[in-house]
Amino acid sequence: MADKRQQRRIKRRLMVRYGERELTQSGFTGDVSTSGLFIISSSLPRLDTRLHIQLFVEPERCVFFEGEVRRHKLVPAELRTVERGGFGVRLLSPREVLSSALDQELRVPHFELNYRTRAAFQQAYEREFRMGAAFVSTTQQLPRDAQVVLSLVLEFSGQVVELEAQVVQVFPPQEGAEAVVGLALLFTDRARGESLLRPWLGQG
Repeated sequence: MADKRQQRRIKRRLMVRYGERELTQSGFTGDVSTSGLFIISSSLPRLDTRLHIQLFVEPERCVFFEGEVRRHKLVPAELRTVERGGFGVRLLSPREVLSSALDQELRVPHFELNYRTRAAFQQAYEREFRMGAAFVSTTQQLPRDAQVVLSLVLEFSGQVVELEAQVVQVFPPQEGAEAVVGLALLFTDRARGESLLRPWLGQG
């Protein structure tokens, strides 16, 4: 699945219907990729809202997804004739959809790290990723060896790299202390992580 999410966004105006429970809202996409959609709208769902989505790839043919609202794009009123606002949706994988429908103990926790610039990603790669590791700042407490999914959002290239990992160390909150809080992760398949990440280190 992560390989498919390496596709670049393409500008495409497609009709879409969406809603939290029913498909009560409609609009058009501004761009699409195999990992997400940008939906043009003046009504912005809350961040992290899960939506049911019906995407019409042709007038008589549609596909259905579930997704999470990941970002908002706000455009000043005076610019709306030349630029449209809306929200970005990350499409959920079948594994995530099924996990959420099963018992809580079967769900795999999901974390996300965002990199707006290539330089920021390169620094993170040299510091952690090249060793098959990552640190996630979170107050969520998980046991050692817990399995998680880590999404690296490379905003500078419009890509999302999804990796499986496990918890190797927990840094819990401490009262009255200014200490690091979060989880140290180790990639389940370091070689695969290397092959997915290295292409985005260059200047291309």
